[in-house]
Amino acid sequence: MNLQLTRRTFLAACAGAPCFLVPVKRSGSLGQPILAQGPWFFENAEPSGLQSFRHTCGSQAKEYLLETLGSGVALFDYNNDGLVDIFLVNGSSFEILSNPRLPRTSSRLFRNNGDGTFTDVTKESGLINEGWGVGVTVGDYDNDGHRDVFITNFGGNTLFHNNGNGTFTDVTKEAGVEGGNWSTGCAWGDYDRDGRLDLYVSRYVDFDKARIPKPGANTYCSYRGMHVACGPRGLPGLADLLYHNEGNGKFREVSGEIGVRDTVKAYGLGVVWLDFDNDGWPDIFVANDSMPNFLWRNNGNGTFEEVAIEVGCALSADGRGQSNMGIAVGDYDNDGWLDLYVTHFSEDYNTLYHNHYGQFEDVTYQAGLGTVSYKQLAWGTGFIDVDNDGWKDIFVANGHIYPQADQAGNSYLQENQLLRNLRNGRFSPIPPERTGFTRARSSRGAAFADLRGAGRIDIVVNNIDDKPFLYQLSQAPPSNWARFKLIGTKCNRDAIGARVWVTAGGLQQMDEIRSADSFVSASDVRLHFGLAQAAVIEKLKIRWPDGTVQEQSRLPANREHVIRQGQEL
Repeated sequence: MNLQLTRRTFLAACAGAPCFLVPVKRSGSLGQPILAQGPWFFENAEPSGLQSFRHTCGSQAKEYLLETLGSGVALFDYNNDGLVDIFLVNGSSFEILSNPRLPRTSSRLFRNNGDGTFTDVTKESGLINEGWGVGVTVGDYDNDGHRDVFITNFGGNTLFHNNGNGTFTDVTKEAGVEGGNWSTGCAWGDYDRDGRLDLYVSRYVDFDKARIPKPGANTYCSYRGMHVACGPRGLPGLADLLYHNEGNGKFREVSGEIGVRDTVKAYGLGVVWLDFDNDGWPDIFVANDSMPNFLWRNNGNGTFEEVAIEVGCALSADGRGQSNMGIAVGDYDNDGWLDLYVTHFSEDYNTLYHNHYGQFEDVTYQAGLGTVSYKQLAWGTGFIDVDNDGWKDIFVANGHIYPQADQAGNSYLQENQLLRNLRNGRFSPIPPERTGFTRARSSRGAAFADLRGAGRIDIVVNNIDDKPFLYQLSQAPPSNWARFKLIGTKCNRDAIGARVWVTAGGLQQMDEIRSADSFVSASDVRLHFGLAQAAVIEKLKIRWPDGTVQEQSRLPANREHVIRQGQEL
């Protein structure tokens, strides 16, 4: 995963303590509050009822790459009761898949009880994925008001239709989205703005256990002198898939005919839809492991063009194809353009791409992030405003893929990280004793939502071969907030792709509704904005996915606003 591929080579080949206290003084010209010492988050998975889930991913020895990748998590309201529920994707093992007498592993759905606890409702819901699960995306593909779930697997993928009564039905074959072999990231987005959600699926390695070399067999099977699982370099890749929603529950794979031609068969992992050039059409960014990334620019006529090298987000600043895995999307400097943060292998840095009028620049070192992730192997990530000050911070889930890392000068189990936005284009790492991220695990997918409805962001992390993390703030931040739930009437009902601008306290923020991001995970589609000390939103502007614009003013803080397309509150 850590091969360094230059631009020239690629082109040639292609021809529990107090959290935040009200600050008693300010530091610096930026007015950055001084936060209390002690842990900001507490880990609450077991008391909340998530202890029955334990992730499975192959053997403990991790002799094959498939056993190292892990799985994602989705946070969404499956039963429309206004509470965000938790869905944890599970993996499997070669032994389980080959022996029908062994008990199956399954992904798990946990219903939010509204009192800080969750109940496992997997069996009665029918949302049972017993394959080797990897990624998940959630979207109402048939616009019936109930959110559906797509899961990628090693093997066939699965689409579950939400029946609207608390149950799901497997409609994969009827829909035509089975895919095959080893799919990873997935995300819903309406690329032609016809009001129906389309589906992008990234794929990784053409994996056949019988053909995979053993650890130590060649250059791509060693790490710091240790024999480890081979790949992905040296193994055949798979082309990504793009399904057009034809209506009536049917999809058609159209990648080749609309210009999404993954001819190099890159090792695709994370995927996200975003309007990077502010032209009103959703584009697609794909994190490719050990190879340059893809950025499929939407031409606005039903076709795409790959422009990642041209616009500066394919490689690192020094021209390397990094081990791209997880993706955070957000306007971290509030300049009106969506930026990217991409996570990578250890002995490298996670890359911060600043978006300047549709051109990206690797500003990792300028932002103070060049050395904070050197030993970490990073996966799930997100721009989240932890303290509600109006400036997005960065969360990173870490964990090595090789158990042998413990004998090679690194660690298999690693602590997760929070990087605080200093409001001047730079970030500062917060030590574990202050964040509360002190339990080292090999973490993978991460998703974000206000699970308690209290105006504070919670974090759910899926840990490989272990129980999950549920990080919750131990005290409300001393700042105001607002949350927006959008309901499309002319566009897709989830309003995926809608862009929202919020002006409050002299600061304008912007974000978009996404169906998936981080690492093979899906966060809450409701948009959360920290408002600092502003008690009123002076102006709200919404650009719906179909291009229509809606504006409102003088909205109160500290509540969720539900906005239906074309109707005022």
